[in-house]
Parts: sequence; C-alpha cells; structure tokens
Amino acid sequence: MRLDSVRELKQSLFTSVLSTANLDQLARVAGTHARRLPAANVRLIALGIARRAPEDYLLAVRVQSPLLLRSRQVERIVARARNEAEVRYVGRIHKLATPWQQKRTRPLKIGVSIGHYKITAGTLGCFVSAGEVMVLSNNHVLANENSARKGDDILQPGAYDGGKQPGDVVAKLDRFVRLQTTGANVVDCAAATLAEGIDYNAATITGVGKLAGAGDLHASDAVSKMGRTTGATQGKITAFEVDNLVIGYDMGELRFDGQVEVESAGEGPFSQGGDSGSLIVNGATEAIALLFAGSDTGGSNGLGLTYANPFDEVLKQLKVDLVTK
Repeated sequence: MRLDSVRELKQSLFTSVLSTANLDQLARVAGTHARRLPAANVRLIALGIARRAPEDYLLAVRVQSPLLLRSRQVERIVARARNEAEVRYVGRIHKLATPWQQKRTRPLKIGVSIGHYKITAGTLGCFVSAGEVMVLSNNHVLANENSARKGDDILQPGAYDGGKQPGDVVAKLDRFVRLQTTGANVVDCAAATLAEGIDYNAATITGVGKLAGAGDLHASDAVSKMGRTTGATQGKITAFEVDNLVIGYDMGELRFDGQVEVESAGEGPFSQGGDSGSLIVNGATEAIALLFAGSDTGGSNGLGLTYANPFDEVLKQLKVDLVTK
C-alpha cells in the first residue's frame, strides 16, 4: 500500500473496529476489566505502519493480549487491509528500568548510567541546549514519572549503580513533558542542566560512531543505540506511527501514539531494563528516536520489541536543540 493509504486506513479503524464504543467487547475477549482503567488505557491492539519495500507499506497490527490474536476484531482489521497487514503479538510492554551496575564516567558520555536521585538508573541519551547545555533522557529517568521538581539532583551513575549525593550530582532537573494518565502521550522525555564544572562529550557514541545531528526517521531501517545495560546494539525499524500502545508505568497504564518500533538485528535483545533514555540513531548516526519502553516477547526473532519516541517530537516538546560538539 501507499503510505497515505495506510495512514487513512489506520485512522478509519480507530473510529470503527477500535472505537471506544467497542472497548468493552474487546476487553471481554481479552479477559480485561476495562472499567478499572481509563477507556484508552487497556492493553488491546495497537496499529502502526511497517515498510515492506521502498514506497510499499503494510498495516502493523500489534496485539497486546494473546486472546485477541484469533479474535473477530483482528480478522476484521486484516480483512479491511485486504491482507496487507503484519500481525504480531507483543505482550505486555513496560517502561525499561534497572538492573546492571555501571561506573562513574567523566567526562559524561552518551549511553552512561544516569537518573533522578530517587530512581534506580536509566541511560543518558544525548546532550541538548536551550541556552545552557543539558542532558536528555526520559521523564521516568530524570523526573521520576512527574514526581520530581525543577532543580532536583540528577546522579551519574544512577543510584542503583552506586551514585550518591552530593558527590555524583552532575545536573539539575530543568524541564520535562508530563506523562498523562488520560488521553494519548507522544513522548516520555526530560532534560537537566549540567552542573558547573562537569565536562561532557556530546559527539561520541561508543561502539556506534560520531553523532552527526538529527535525521530522518524513514531514511534507513537499520538503527543502533548505546545503552546503560545492553551497550551498543543494532536493530531495524519494524513499524512507525504506532498508535494505541499501552505501556505499564509505576503510575499506571499509559497510552502512547505515534511511536517507533524496533527489533534486534543481533543475537541478543536490542534493549533491556536500564536502557531507557537511550538515543537511537540511523545508519548515518543521525538521531531519530528516544528509547523508553520494551517487551520481553514479540519480534520475528522472539527477542522482544523496543519502543521509542520520534526524536523531532522530543526536541519540539522540550523546546531544545541537539548538541553534537
């Protein structure tokens, strides 16, 4: 299908098969008690766009409950797409947070352990600026899922990795986009201003290359990232503009629209817990997405799927510019 045709079909399906009026029926099939959550925040079916060939696209159907795989709703979606649909079970998707130990790193580098002093640890995605240089990562890494205040201490390494106040304070929280429990989120992001005297290397992505700037999400299917837990990994974009994706947070189940889906191109997963906040770059080492969540299942290789915010939307909503020097 043409790209505009898939986009039109996706929106049409959200007003018919996946409408709010059909939510209770979908939830009953999935075994979910829909009334316990906001109407849009039940893990059911997400829709996005997958590339089959240059200028040829499929409807990406991402099923979050196994009981819906053979449901009438999925059958209707595939039929409306005239079988030009890629159906995958992705299971429960959750924010990526914790486990492995990382070291104190100076100057600061892309991909190192970082976090608000009250959370475990995440990943320093890159450096941005709005007059002063800041570190960029997720809201749930730097702003503790909306619970933090401007000026709060940011540690490197994160507290889980041994970071302590005041010796490991490298930045102060400056801004974040609030996570919404109702309606759709588009980004999970925050930025913190570097503390005086903290050096940084904004260009090097260890194991990947030199950051060349911000790039086009659709320029290449091949992507890479450097993260706190899994280090440098390679993957490929398997869907984009994924809507109705429900992610598990400490604050509840949150809906996200317009997301990027990545699967591993290696022998291990593309990301694991603690890689939240990682910068995803294309083959030209241009920033295209900010990693924030992942599943333990799904993908053609069974290694799980990673989800990320489009990088241009992150810059736009935080009102910052990318720093590469």
